[in-house]
Amino acid sequence: MTAYSSSARADNYKITIDAPKEVTALLETYLDIVRYKTREDIRDEYLDFLVDQVPEQVASLLATQGYFDPKTEVFEGGKPLDLSNTTMLNDKPDLRVKVTLGERTVVQSAVLNVEGMIAEQDPKRVKALEFDWSLQEDEPFTQNEWSLSKTLLLRKIQADAYAAAKFSTTQASIEPEKKAAHLTATLNSGPYFTLGEPEVKGLNRYPASVVTNANVIQVGEAYNRTKLLDYQKRLQDLPYFSSVLVDVGSDPNDAQLAPIRVQVVELPTQNFKGLVGYGTDLGGRANVQYNHFNVFKRGWVFDSKYDWQQKYREGRVSLATPQNKKHYQWSVVGKVTQDRVEDYQSDNLIFGVHRTRKLEHSSISYDLDYYHNKWGNTGNFERRNALFAGVTWAKNKVDNPSSPRKGYAIEASFGGAARGTASTASFVRAYGRFRYFIPFKKEDSLVLRVEGGAVFTKNSPLDIPDPLLFFAGGSSSVRGYPYQSIGDTETIDEDNILPTKYLMTASAEYTHWLNKSWGAAVFYDVGTATNALSNVTTHHGVGAGVRWRSPVGPIHFDLAYGYPRKKLSPHISIGVLF
Repeated sequence: MTAYSSSARADNYKITIDAPKEVTALLETYLDIVRYKTREDIRDEYLDFLVDQVPEQVASLLATQGYFDPKTEVFEGGKPLDLSNTTMLNDKPDLRVKVTLGERTVVQSAVLNVEGMIAEQDPKRVKALEFDWSLQEDEPFTQNEWSLSKTLLLRKIQADAYAAAKFSTTQASIEPEKKAAHLTATLNSGPYFTLGEPEVKGLNRYPASVVTNANVIQVGEAYNRTKLLDYQKRLQDLPYFSSVLVDVGSDPNDAQLAPIRVQVVELPTQNFKGLVGYGTDLGGRANVQYNHFNVFKRGWVFDSKYDWQQKYREGRVSLATPQNKKHYQWSVVGKVTQDRVEDYQSDNLIFGVHRTRKLEHSSISYDLDYYHNKWGNTGNFERRNALFAGVTWAKNKVDNPSSPRKGYAIEASFGGAARGTASTASFVRAYGRFRYFIPFKKEDSLVLRVEGGAVFTKNSPLDIPDPLLFFAGGSSSVRGYPYQSIGDTETIDEDNILPTKYLMTASAEYTHWLNKSWGAAVFYDVGTATNALSNVTTHHGVGAGVRWRSPVGPIHFDLAYGYPRKKLSPHISIGVLF
């Protein structure tokens, strides 16, 4: 099948490529006579030279695609030109290049030889590399595939233990008359690399321990590129650096305990920022935040933030140490909140001490927090306290943290308080949430979520601070219901919704991406928050929404119908909630 390129006219000449469609784009992109057609300085002798060079350039370009005997003809004004003699062109010639491909060369044999230390240490891996050799017999030979096969194989062996691996010989022998390509390559693994201590460059403000303590690679461990990239990401997630590069050298003479080279660019030690926004759960918002990342010049992080929203206000201060060698850090946190979602007021003072360990995909935190909660209406406030000891564990394993399509995220917490030890009630609290991301088609995804919580106590829930109980409803719970609108409506009245002892929600959401930035979703949510597990009222939300991968993160615009509420509710949220 022949395809004709679109013609483009300059002041000097017109050129058309007449070739099979599989090579037309290649010729139009790289043939000099096409590339220069819009230049006004192409005159006489040089245009003659470009015409004379067409067959040679066509042959060179098509050889990369496995066509070694194409036939090329050049026509001027519909008449063939004799390129063996001096070409005489008319003024402003109308040229056509006609290409006939001929038979394509195929791979008749592809032999890979693997030598070096890997042949002795890991013969199974040698067989795996030979099996993964991407070139197969009877496939069309192209220069791109030949180069790509070598590049991919080299990356694969260099990624794990053999950082200095290289091809000692490669050869592509072509038999044009037989339309056959014979390919051979010898891959030398080089020595077995092991990793040593980090060597850090670029540190001026911050102590070296903030870099070395983030390293989870053991001295003497085999070189592994993925683990180095994980280490690099851990450093990038710290508040100290604007950029980080982690790698090792590939010198075969330095293979044993090769130092991990860490190059960092530091951020300023202080930062101030603010933002304004809007969310359907809590209304308009304004936020200011101040950070100091090098308190006492030891890499301690001070964080202060005030977040004002129409229905909720929060002030927070914290001071956290850097990770130690076992990747634990201490922090002290103070927080004041004012909740105005319902008619009654709920003010909280929280102070806590936390010991946290964060790894690449998981974290665990041991917490001791004191809660002081004041709730009620003006002139009629109740107070309750809790000295709550708990542990929170989380893990996520997703393909893309900012826009996951595959994997899972799980969170679980457990803790309790005892009446008489700065607590107005004795209780045990458990909570868990699980999200599962399932890819569909090329870009689509299905997200399944289940969530549950329970507070076990012989005391009244009115004796337990609000933040340790549960609500449902809102953009990350049951859509079709306003934020925290599902709860206890019996203790006071239907207009004053109180938190409850039990929480159960579930959700399924399918997203179809129209392009890289915009998608459409449909979803179904179900759940309840209650003080009793009998005669439970189940709340449902069904709807559709728009997804936007914005520069600040994923933004969700949803419209949901709530039942038995029988009303529509809009929901706007930002970010991926793990």
